[in-house]
Amino acid sequence: MKWNQEVQFALLAFGYYSGEIDGEMNPDLRAGLQNLQADYSLKVTGTITPQTLTALRIEAR
Repeated sequence: MKWNQEVQFALLAFGYYSGEIDGEMNPDLRAGLQNLQADYSLKVTGTITPQTLTALRIEAR
């Protein structure tokens, strides 16, 4: 759930998410991930991948 909140916040900052920062994997978060992945020429999965974290400048730990 922690990852989801960080990703939601980052997607919000990048303009790919406008939903609540609640840590839930919801349809808006999935859509934001897919749009970012497509724009950054990443594999479009709608999930949080290492490549997506890199694009969002989130350090994987």
